Amino acid sequence: MFFVARKRNKIMKAAAARRQHGALHHIRRSVLLLLGIYNVRLHQGIARYAHEADWVLDDTYVSSGLLPVWWDGDGILGLITNPKDVTAVRHFPECPLVDVSKGWIAKSMPARYRASGLGRPRVYYDNARIARLSAEHFLERGFKHIAFLNCGNYWHEIERIPTYQKVIEGAGAQYHEIEYYRHVPPHSALMVRDYLSAQRWLNQSIHDLPKPLAVTVASDNVSMRLFGACDAAGVSVPEEVAILGCDNDPLICEAAPVPLSSVDTDWDRIGYEAAQLLDRLMAGKPAPRELVLIPPKEIVTRLSTNILAVPDLKIARAVRFIWERHAETIGTPEVALAAGLNRRKLERDFRRFLGRSVGDEITNLRVEHGKKLLLETDLKAYEVAAQCGFSGIVHFSNAFRRLTGNRPSHFRRAARASA
Repeated sequence: MFFVARKRNKIMKAAAARRQHGALHHIRRSVLLLLGIYNVRLHQGIARYAHEADWVLDDTYVSSGLLPVWWDGDGILGLITNPKDVTAVRHFPECPLVDVSKGWIAKSMPARYRASGLGRPRVYYDNARIARLSAEHFLERGFKHIAFLNCGNYWHEIERIPTYQKVIEGAGAQYHEIEYYRHVPPHSALMVRDYLSAQRWLNQSIHDLPKPLAVTVASDNVSMRLFGACDAAGVSVPEEVAILGCDNDPLICEAAPVPLSSVDTDWDRIGYEAAQLLDRLMAGKPAPRELVLIPPKEIVTRLSTNILAVPDLKIARAVRFIWERHAETIGTPEVALAAGLNRRKLERDFRRFLGRSVGDEITNLRVEHGKKLLLETDLKAYEVAAQCGFSGIVHFSNAFRRLTGNRPSHFRRAARASA
């Protein structure tokens, strides 16, 4: 213990000397990445600021899990999620630190570790805004039964659920909480058996809940349990159960059984602003009194929620087919075939559940697609028309003007002028 304490004092004195010397001469600051959970976009945001500030980043802890006890740098960027991370931080008690997680003070961590994190500067995502954005995503699609899959009752779930429930019930929809965490006792000696039992409970819950159902999960990786439950219960995604993830990890979302829609929490910006705050602390400036909360960027919509809530499964299949294929040469016959209905029944039930015709739905989606291309590309109007599935520029222009009140060229000009 004496050797460790003496070594720690030596490191602290060396770091202090570096900072004092750096005030007189340009020395590149050294920053330790102490990330208990690796997030590539967080790392990218930190690296972007590090490049601008001419820092040296030490990622030993990230890449190997080993604490570089020899490190004598200037600041720490941490994602503190477990007691091991807290123990690692204690090796550098005087070093400026910014944490990008609230997990350090979560109830899920033993009290002796939580206490050491109180008062630390933090930058992390705004859970209330994430919850509101998620609820509105489903309400806009007409869902009347909307759920939250609470897998761990962790701090981010505890902070999101009240806002999520309030927005849903305020809009007249019914909120359901799927309390998966209650079926996995903490620190269980029979963890495998308990997880299998919890999954069977989830399978039955998904089977029993009213359809169509929309479900939000706290993180993308949790969605795999939900996809498994839908498969076991024999319900289809997204026609019967729509699933929304969080964090927008493309490695998970694109490879999911059905491509997963997800909230982009803007980890790149979180990393950049955390690094910017650390730079101020290393320069001797005071820490902010308030938490720095980063709002979500957007919802990246993929197939798992790209649907309207329709109580008839065959009409839901028709809607899914239209939403996926509207830019192709399709019409009512192709939609009827995909839905497994004759044309007359399709048209009648489509109007009954959606209040518009199949042709109207196709045209509406094509015009919305056209608006996006006009705003985000420099394609000519006739090229936009072709990419949206219109037979020609006249057809596109007439439909666009009927639905928006503007010609495509006027719409683009006005949007760019206001921007």
